[in-house]
Amino acid sequence: MKSTNYTRFCRRLFSNIFEKYNIVDIRKNNLLEKADIPMVFQEYYSMVIMNIILGFISTFISTLILYLIIPNNITSLLMLIASCIIPFIIGIYYISLPKSKAKSRGRKIDRYIPYATNFINTMSVAGISPSEIFEALSKVELYGEIQKEAKKVATEINMMGVDTVTALQNAIRISPSNKFKEFIQGILSTIQSGSQLGPYFERCVDKFMKTDLVERKRNLESLAIMAEAFVTTVIAFPLFLVIIISVMGMTSSSGISFTFMYIIALLILPMAYFGFYVMMHSGMGETI
Repeated sequence: MKSTNYTRFCRRLFSNIFEKYNIVDIRKNNLLEKADIPMVFQEYYSMVIMNIILGFISTFISTLILYLIIPNNITSLLMLIASCIIPFIIGIYYISLPKSKAKSRGRKIDRYIPYATNFINTMSVAGISPSEIFEALSKVELYGEIQKEAKKVATEINMMGVDTVTALQNAIRISPSNKFKEFIQGILSTIQSGSQLGPYFERCVDKFMKTDLVERKRNLESLAIMAEAFVTTVIAFPLFLVIIISVMGMTSSSGISFTFMYIIALLILPMAYFGFYVMMHSGMGETI
């Protein structure tokens, strides 16, 4: 998500509200930086307000048209409920988006930091300075979100004329990963104490590689448990249940209603599949 003409228009439209009530939140700006959303607090939340308003208008008009075509109690209730729920969902989505993206970026940085530190250690052995190391790291797409963090450091040093220590301090402030913060803080402490960076990088590589191995083993165990639960709850159990209900329906003299089977097939199973999908994408069982 980037700053566009639309978001800038929203900021101009609602700027008086932020100025009138003196709404300034540095923590929100910091969160947007961690989420890699290049907007200031006022611009982003002006866009959120506008999206909520547009969501309400579009939902109300569409349901109103439906009510005019089919005028009954159901469509009128639908118009009322949808006009309230859709804007609420839009607001919740955009308000929680920065925090969600920041956490996602933090997980991605933690995933690649063992290999990035190995790359940094290799360059440090060759006698390359920290500023040049981060500039080289910013050009390697293999490391994903770490490349973006390195690019921010390199941009501040090369284009804005900021010294290496200040650039690294800023990187600590806006990084969503605690591991990356600790790594950069260690670089700062080593530089300020006048020690050699080589031994520090070697210790970091060893520590991060061991931690990565332990986490991968734990994630594989979680993945195995999730696979067993998935097979049991949404594959084996529904099959046995359908067979039992079908046999009871054929053998029972009074007959058994198959409404419950429709509920399982059309409601419970899709919800179960979606639940496992959410768990997988939330980081559980993640091995790569």
